[in-house]
Amino acid sequence: MTTPSKLQRMTTIGILSAISVLLYYIKFPVPFFPPFLTLDVSDIPALVGAITLGPVAGILIQFLKNIVDYISHGSYVGLPVGQIANFLSGSLMVGLIGAFYHFRKKIHISSYILSVLLFITSMYLLNYYFILPSIMNLMGISEAQYVEGFTQFNPMATDFTTAVLFVILPFNLIKVAMVYSIGLPFSLRLQRIIQPGRKNLAA
Repeated sequence: MTTPSKLQRMTTIGILSAISVLLYYIKFPVPFFPPFLTLDVSDIPALVGAITLGPVAGILIQFLKNIVDYISHGSYVGLPVGQIANFLSGSLMVGLIGAFYHFRKKIHISSYILSVLLFITSMYLLNYYFILPSIMNLMGISEAQYVEGFTQFNPMATDFTTAVLFVILPFNLIKVAMVYSIGLPFSLRLQRIIQPGRKNLAA
């Protein structure tokens, strides 16, 4: 088993970051969700980095992606709240499963479940206490006005708490399920090629 050199690691991180940036601009809406909540597959290159190079590499790829996006396109609210939210979301998503993989040397079903639960819980708290309040403040709109954008797509979202619970939380669950279901099989297959003697999954 060979360990990648520092140059190889940085080159790989650079390539995966560039792919992630390109994929970030290919977004698609989710039926029955507000149009400003869109999915993309830009987290998958970071997941590949987290599995093959370690969780720090995956987080660095997320950081570089969002830095490039802010420099290139700015933010609709001025400050990079959207990029910060995407960085936190993506870093949690790939960092958690990457850490479990490198700690246990393989991925058990418990790693999937625990990663998803920690991700969903963290994103609920971040959206409730930081991300959404910051967006409302920067846009200069009230909580009631902001919640209206959720209510018309989900009648159960009658206030801020239920908007986060019944719209944001399910959206994040769909997002992490998509990234893991597509990215993990590819990442683990690639890791087996890089390190052929290593078993990735529990029996």
